[in-house]
Amino acid sequence: MEKDPKIEAFTKLHELILFYSEYRDRPVEKDFDFFAEVKACCEVLDLDYEGLKKEFQLT
Repeated sequence: MEKDPKIEAFTKLHELILFYSEYRDRPVEKDFDFFAEVKACCEVLDLDYEGLKKEFQLT
């Protein structure tokens, strides 16, 4: 049984937001682009990327 892409994207977005709230002031791996990951999830979920960044204060 295949997973629903929207559920996978939502799960990943949730994990990213938690990651940001816990580790935002710490360095991350060089090739990790947090905002690109969030944007990709927003595209799958048909969410406003800029609105989401503003709502969760992702800077």
